[in-house]
Amino acid sequence: MSVRSTRLRTVALVAASVAVLAACTPAGGGLATTASPTPTASAEVVEAAPPGTPDPCAAVSAARLAEITGAEMAPGVFNSSLSNEGRNLCSWRPKDENISYPQITVEINWGFPDVEEHRELAAAAVGEVADSESEVEGATGVYFLPGNRTLGMGVGDYFVKVSYLHGTNGAMGARTIDVAREVAAYLN
Repeated sequence: MSVRSTRLRTVALVAASVAVLAACTPAGGGLATTASPTPTASAEVVEAAPPGTPDPCAAVSAARLAEITGAEMAPGVFNSSLSNEGRNLCSWRPKDENISYPQITVEINWGFPDVEEHRELAAAAVGEVADSESEVEGATGVYFLPGNRTLGMGVGDYFVKVSYLHGTNGAMGARTIDVAREVAAYLN
């Protein structure tokens, strides 16, 4: 298999995993239900975390992400289409629009915070998950999905998911952990 086809396959697997996990995060508990609200013609687009909710875009700065990734990053963009009354998501991309990687997404979920239930849903959706060998201060139950690009963890009253997508396989787990540490510190 060529390097290009291996990369394309890896990117497709990670993108599918992130999409599946986003859909597997129930809004009010229980097992897999879609938490994405259905947009209406009159729906207002929310560009920031609603007041009184944790803002994943404030959890880590673009400057800190540049230190972690080695790439100049644009500020985080709040994801109003996947955020809802129980979770907020933010994504970061490179500042240079001609560069696709790295891409980072952080979800902070308070509507369904049980890390063990998320772990079970993830395992059912994408296969075996693995405990992290690295510690994240202030977090519990830290686990990785296959490929070490997405991790889940409990932080206080929240379930947190961090996804780090890059075009190569090098050091994904370590960089994902570094981003997770920033988010845990923000929430503690």
